[in-house]
Amino acid sequence: MSSDSLMALRRYVTIAHHIPGRIRLRFNNTLIASLGKSKLSALDDYCGPGHSLHSYSLNTATGSLLLEYDAKRLSPKLIAQLFGDDDEQAELALTELLPIISPSAAKD
Repeated sequence: MSSDSLMALRRYVTIAHHIPGRIRLRFNNTLIASLGKSKLSALDDYCGPGHSLHSYSLNTATGSLLLEYDAKRLSPKLIAQLFGDDDEQAELALTELLPIISPSAAKD
């Protein structure tokens, strides 16, 4: 998933609940219909043992996505900024988070 895609996607989500290490995002109704597990399969490359993102769970019935992450490696403040209302702050947060989430992105 490119940084441009993530920045575009974030406009359709709001933070439903966030504690360090776990964030639940609520999707806009427009996005829910087209969103499915296959669309999120790119996240599989960033999740799992040894990664900053531990897991994700999509619930299309409630229109939410739960992300579990390593709060020691990924700043909860930056995660909140990424999905907040301020586009400029979200862009700055993404710039800081992307090399941690995807080390190969730092080489591009």
